[in-house]
Amino acid sequence: MRGGVERVVKRLFPRGFSDRERAVFEAGVALGVAAHAAAGLPVAGGLAAKAVEKALERCLGLQPYRRSVKVRIRPRRGRKRHEYDYDTLTPEIMDVKVVVSYGGFEVTARMRYLKEIRYPLMYVEKITGDVS
Repeated sequence: MRGGVERVVKRLFPRGFSDRERAVFEAGVALGVAAHAAAGLPVAGGLAAKAVEKALERCLGLQPYRRSVKVRIRPRRGRKRHEYDYDTLTPEIMDVKVVVSYGGFEVTARMRYLKEIRYPLMYVEKITGDVS
């Protein structure tokens, strides 16, 4: 079934769209989902943050071509001190690394907050694979 589905999907991309480009595209999709799908979830430090990290890793790992997903959440407020003391999930407090494999290529992409530019940047860390 997977081969048949992929043939249908591949027809939707422009002619000449390489496997390398597709691997980078899929990595971008994963980071976009990480940044926006979970936005606003209440989080606090400790076990609560770990539970959200693991849930996001499992959910993002369900998407096609994902080889590994690592999520770290760094709440600004730390551990919850009272009932109203929690943070909300935003890209600024997330560090996400995803490895995608498509065709003969593997892409490692990351989203993390960079203090120098005060922005949660998404970028490609590494691309390996067939260079022919």
